[in-house]
Amino acid sequence: MTDQLAFPYNPTRLNLLPVHEQPAHRVASNSEACTVSELLAVIIGGNQQLEVAERLVAHFGTINRLTLAHPNELLVIKGISIQTALRLKAALALGRRILDPEPERQAITSPASAADILMPRMAHKSQEFMLVVPVDTRNKVLDVIELYHGSLNSAAIRVGEVFKPAIQLNSASILIAHNHPSGDPTPSPEDINVTRSIVQAGKLLDIVLLDHLVIGNSRWVSLKERGLGF
Repeated sequence: MTDQLAFPYNPTRLNLLPVHEQPAHRVASNSEACTVSELLAVIIGGNQQLEVAERLVAHFGTINRLTLAHPNELLVIKGISIQTALRLKAALALGRRILDPEPERQAITSPASAADILMPRMAHKSQEFMLVVPVDTRNKVLDVIELYHGSLNSAAIRVGEVFKPAIQLNSASILIAHNHPSGDPTPSPEDINVTRSIVQAGKLLDIVLLDHLVIGNSRWVSLKERGLGF
């Protein structure tokens, strides 16, 4: 009688866990009590879900870094396919939208109100981002547009692009904001020069620049309040 070939059985972490301790069961029972790895594991799926989730956490360190990662950066993690990378990006983007205010329903009544709208979008980013916010005649936010990211300076920023959303939406006013990844919102000389250029161009286009906010991790500065560039 021919002996059957024996293959070693290598159980995964998921196979070894009781059903009530498996990520899917824990999410169904109380998602708020789950670890980041458990939440990611449910999105990833498959028998290796826990191992892959823990590799993601170990590689990126924080959920913010994972959220900002490009799908191609996720593919370097063993066990992540392009479909899984896209599922992760979609799930994380939905989570951020839940945390974001609904700016189209809010009015900018002061620099502080503008900061309340924009800080959730801009704080703790690892690169500089510039946002343009066209508003209507009652200063209600019409949209929030990401215009640039990277190193922002007067040479890189095209003033026409700054005003393009206002022209498209027939808005008479805009507000701009950008972040300092260092966390220190103190305006730089370049920030002031950019503001001055945009103010002057706005006068020619009959579009008012309401303010320019510089946002740090937990603080912000209004250049209009400080009379910088205005």
